[in-house]
Formats: sequence, structure tokens, C-alpha cells
Amino acid sequence: MKPTIEQLHNPDRYDLIDSFRISEMMVFLRRELGFSQPSEQKPQKLAKKGAWVFLLGLAIGGGFVGYLLGSGLAGVVKDNAATQSSSISMLKQVGLAFLSFVVLLPIHEVIHAAVLKYYGATNVGFGGSWKSMIMYAYAQKFVHSGRELAWIAVMPFLIITTTLVIAWLVWPQYGVFFGTILFIHTTACIGDFVLINYQYKNRHRSIYTYDDLNEEQRSYFFAERG
Repeated sequence: MKPTIEQLHNPDRYDLIDSFRISEMMVFLRRELGFSQPSEQKPQKLAKKGAWVFLLGLAIGGGFVGYLLGSGLAGVVKDNAATQSSSISMLKQVGLAFLSFVVLLPIHEVIHAAVLKYYGATNVGFGGSWKSMIMYAYAQKFVHSGRELAWIAVMPFLIITTTLVIAWLVWPQYGVFFGTILFIHTTACIGDFVLINYQYKNRHRSIYTYDDLNEEQRSYFFAERG
């Protein structure tokens, strides 16, 4: 039986181990990834430019890695895959992969929402933060355990990755497209992986979390006292 929100805020039974506004999500992610926080003396605009340069570097690297992976897998699946791949512009496939990711992103969030519904959430919504450069699905004031959090986080990666790999095997001539979009989507799942690792890091105790995004715009994480 999961505790209620009122019970979680009882300091005799639970410790508040993390709480942050959704606009501060990137600070939480950076901390869990082990990155040092930017100096307060650095201009905010410079920090944002650095973030965009980092994302652009990931995108370019993703296209290159996707091309190499696509070519390799296509050669394994079909002997004539190299000939088929050469008939399709690599640049066009990379461009289509980026366009497709725009469609894939809301599907990713819908999967999160579906798992929340599976666990019993009724008030499910969607949102985003330009400051943290994220989109998210949430369940307003719905308490879920650390184990449930891990499954909610990992399910879009499992479903979308499996689907793309199967499609890659069926149509190896589009290896550049599938390799690129796989890399982009996997990179976009970093936030989900952080939440999974957060649960693993706290596996020695029972943790619970809930979002209050309609009123306080905050997420809360509690740990049961031993």
C-alpha cells in the first residue's frame, strides 16, 4: 500500500530527499550525471549557448554514428544492401530522421502517460520547459514508488528502440535514417536513464515520488525512514 501525500510529508516517517521546480530539472539532471554546476558569475546567455553547441555536436555525431551503424547492419541483413543504400541520399535520410524525431517525441511522452495510467493515475497531463529544454508527461499529485518510476522512465526507450531496430532489419537500405534516429532518441532518453539510476542508487530504501505541476510546479522525492 503506497502512502498518501499527507503521509509523505510526515517527517517522522519519511525524509524529503529531493524537491525542485520543473524549470530546475536540468540542474537535477546535471547533478545526477556528475557535471559541475555552471559558475554564478558566468552570464546566463553564455550557459545557454554552450548547451545548444553541445546539442548540435551530439546531433552531428549522431548522424555520423548512425551512418556507420546503418551501413554495417544493412550489410549483415542483405548482401545487396550497400547498393540499395547508395541509391538513397545520406543527407536526405539524416534530414528525414530529424523531422521524424519531431513526430517521435510526442509518441515518447504518450508512452510515459500510458504507463502512468497503467499504474492507476487519473489526472495525466503534458508539458514542457524551454529553460530545461525538456518535454514531459506527468500525473498530478499521483504517488508512485521508485520501482514504478523506473518502469515509467524506461518504457518509451524499450518500445521505440525495439520498433526501430525491427524496422531497420526489414528495410536495411534506410540504415542511415534508422541509425540516426536511434542515436537521437537514445540521447533524448538521458533524463529517463537518470531517473532509473536514481532509483537504483536508492534501492536500499523505499522511495516515493509525486508531481504537483498544476499548483506548485514542483516534483517531490521521499524516502521511508528505516
